Amino acid sequence: MEPVHVYVLALAALATLLLALEKAPLTVVGVGLIVGVAAPGLVPSSAAVAGFGNRAVVTVAALYVVGEGFLRTGAASLLARRILNRTGGNETAVTLVICAMAATISAFVNNVLVVVTFMPVITSICRETGLYPSRLLIPLSYASIAGGLTTLVGTSTNLLVSGVLDEFGREPLSMFEMSGPGLILAGSALLYIALVGRRLLPRIPSLATQAGTTEIREYVTEITVGPKSPLIGRSLDEIGREGDAVQMAIREETTIRPKNFAETQVEPGDILVLRGRVQELASLHSTRSSGAEDETERYDPSSMSFYELAITPESSAVGRRISKLGLKRRHGAVVVGLLRAGRHLRGRLGELHVGQGDLLLVFGNQKSRDSLRNSTEYSVIEGVDEKIYRQDKAPFAFATVAGLIAMFASGVEPVIAALIGALTMVLGGCLTVRQAQSAVNWSILVFIAGTLALSRALQSTGADRLLGQLLADSLGGAGPWFLLAGLYFGTILLTELLSNNAVAVLMTPVALAAAEAAGIDERLLVIAVALAASNSFANPVGYKTNLLVFGPGGYRFRDFLKTGLALDLLLGVIGVASLPLFFPF
Repeated sequence: MEPVHVYVLALAALATLLLALEKAPLTVVGVGLIVGVAAPGLVPSSAAVAGFGNRAVVTVAALYVVGEGFLRTGAASLLARRILNRTGGNETAVTLVICAMAATISAFVNNVLVVVTFMPVITSICRETGLYPSRLLIPLSYASIAGGLTTLVGTSTNLLVSGVLDEFGREPLSMFEMSGPGLILAGSALLYIALVGRRLLPRIPSLATQAGTTEIREYVTEITVGPKSPLIGRSLDEIGREGDAVQMAIREETTIRPKNFAETQVEPGDILVLRGRVQELASLHSTRSSGAEDETERYDPSSMSFYELAITPESSAVGRRISKLGLKRRHGAVVVGLLRAGRHLRGRLGELHVGQGDLLLVFGNQKSRDSLRNSTEYSVIEGVDEKIYRQDKAPFAFATVAGLIAMFASGVEPVIAALIGALTMVLGGCLTVRQAQSAVNWSILVFIAGTLALSRALQSTGADRLLGQLLADSLGGAGPWFLLAGLYFGTILLTELLSNNAVAVLMTPVALAAAEAAGIDERLLVIAVALAASNSFANPVGYKTNLLVFGPGGYRFRDFLKTGLALDLLLGVIGVASLPLFFPF
C-alpha cells in the first residue's frame, strides 16, 4: 500500500471516528475533508469544492424547501387526520395507515419532514384513543425510511449515490430505477412493523396522554424561592407533605445540600430541587408557590400550558447548556425539565447540556408555542395537532407535490424538477423566502460536499480500486452471491455505526471497483449500496428520523435494538435475494 493510499484511508477513518464519537459538527468535518484532499494536491481545488455544485446536492437542498412548504401548509397533517379518523382506534389499523401514508409521502418528500409532521398527529390520535405513542413513533420512523428506498428522491442517500456516479462519469440513477427492489423491501418492512415490530415496543404515555394513566412521565426541575413566597420559613418535610412532588432538596451552587427535611426551613433565594409529574410541577411553578417577581417565570394555568420540545437532529442547541439556549428570551418559553432516554436528568438544570434525542419540558403561552413551531431548532410535540400554519394553501401544496411527482415520472431531470417545485412553493405563498432559506439544512450540504471531495480523492489516488480489489478477492472467489451479500451486510453494519450519507458516498466507489474486479454488473452493487445505506433500524442515532422520535417516545437504546436488528437482517436477506431479479449478475 502506497503512502498516498494510507493518507486517504486515514483521512476517511478520522472523519468516521469524529462522526461516531460526535466530536465535531458536520460542517467542520465537511470543510476538513475538502481541505484534507485539496491542500496536499490529491485533487485540484476546483474539483474539491465541486460538490457544492453537484446536481445531487442541489436537488437535496431544493427538496428541503418543497418538504417545508408541504409541512407549513398542514397538508400532510390534514390528510393524516381525515384518514386516521376512519381507523376506529384499533392499534393495528392505526399503525398500518400511519406507516403506509408515511412511506408513500417519504418516497417524494424528505423523510425527516414527514416524521416532524406526523409526530403531533400521532399525539392527538393517542390522546383520543388511549393508544401509546411509543407503540407508533418507531413504526413511523421505520416506515419513512422504508418509503425512501423506492425512488431516487426518496432519501438523500439515493441522491448521493447518483451524485457519485455522476462524478465518476457514470450514468446517474434514474427516478424509478431502484423502485422494483425498493418496493419489495418497503412492503416487507411495513408488514414486519405492523405485525411483529410494534408488539416488541414498550407502552410509554406522552405528556398529553397522562390523564387517567398510572404510568406517568416524571421530570426533575428546580424553582427559586422568591422574597414573597409563602414557602419561606416552612420545612421541606411540610412542603413535601402538602404536594405530590417528591425528593425535594436545597441546591447550593453545584451540589445538593444533605439536610434534615423535618428541620430545614426554606429561605428567600433557596433553589428547591424536586421530582414530580407535570401537574405537580405546575403547582410549584405557579405564583402562589414560588412568589417569583419575574412574571415570565411563573406558571399561569389560565393562559399557559406545558408541552414537550424534541431537539431536531441538526439543531444548534445540541451540545449547549440549557441556560444558553435563550428559549425564554427568544420564544417566551421556560424550561423546567429535561428527559434523556426516558429518564429525567439530575443536576442543576441550567448547566445541563442538551444532547441529540433529548426532550425538553417547557411551559409558555400560545404565543410561545407558535414561535417555537416556526423554529427549525425544535419540534413541538404537545399542543400542535390542531394548529395548521396556512391551511388555505394546503390544496396548492398538494398540487405542487403532485406536479413534482409528474415531472419526475415524465423524465424531467430531478434537479430541475426539484428547483421548479421549490420555486413554486415560495411563489405560491406556502412559505416565505426566509422560511425557505431556514428549511435548507446547510450543515448537511457542507458535509455532503466534503464527502464527495473525499470520494473523488479515493478515485484519483486509486484507493477505491485497492479496496474494491480486496473485497472482490476475499468474497468474489466464493461467487457473486457472496460478494453481493458481503457488500450489502457490510454497508448495513457501517450505516448503523456512522452517517448513512457518509457510508453511501464512501462505499459507492468501492462497489464500482469491486464490480470491475469481479466482472459483474456495477449497477447491481451500486444500488445494493444505496439500499443498504438506508438500512438503519437498530441504532437510534444511525438515522435522523430514529433520533427524532427517540426522545418523544421515551425510548431506550434497547428498544431500537430489539425491534430494528431483526428488521436489518430481514431486509438484508430480502435485498440480497431480490436485487439480482432486477439487475442480473
